[in-house]
Amino acid sequence: MLSILKNYVASWQQQKLAFAYELACSVTPAGLVLTLQQQQTAFSLSITLQPSPDCLRISSFTLEEGSNLGDLCQELYDAALIEIVLQGLDLIAFCAQRFHKREVNFMLSPYEAEHLKAWEELFESISTHTTTQGERQLLTLLITPEFFTMMADLKTQLHQKLWAQQKTNLFVRRYCQSVDRLKAPVLSFLSLQKQHPPQAQNGNIISFPTLTSRKTAI
Repeated sequence: MLSILKNYVASWQQQKLAFAYELACSVTPAGLVLTLQQQQTAFSLSITLQPSPDCLRISSFTLEEGSNLGDLCQELYDAALIEIVLQGLDLIAFCAQRFHKREVNFMLSPYEAEHLKAWEELFESISTHTTTQGERQLLTLLITPEFFTMMADLKTQLHQKLWAQQKTNLFVRRYCQSVDRLKAPVLSFLSLQKQHPPQAQNGNIISFPTLTSRKTAI
């Protein structure tokens, strides 16, 4: 199962994502812990899975920011946070399908739940409960064709917004055009750009390099 999950995340490199990912897995008394690592930013998302008879339970959804990307480029910072959360949900949906579960229940602290409540339309229900561990948010997700359609729409909106920002943000433009985008740490790239600012250019924005033009980058 662990190798299947790692291979699944590795397959994302074939998609048009803004960032690259790796997956670390560990089995703990609390459950199976999946740590999704965003390579260019050092952001990570740790998810604890607990299979139950009727659903897949998520008991933690912890986002860690390992850099000061927001100080260098707010647009790339926002895109990095949004994409890692969406890819985390993608990974959870894949796990649910592997466990033959249609329903996913997130039982999270209010702080962890905040990362998900921005996308309330994805969830069947959201409620608050008092437990022995304190207040918890219960978010119920149904893995249906409608869920995958909404996820695809959200990812498209994210990438369209990032591409559009190339027109006014030269750092975003340089990052999106870079053939090393999926290999180079974004912080070192942006720090270099701060020291040697690119000259403003007119014309159309340039989308992410296509797979055929950056085979060596992946």
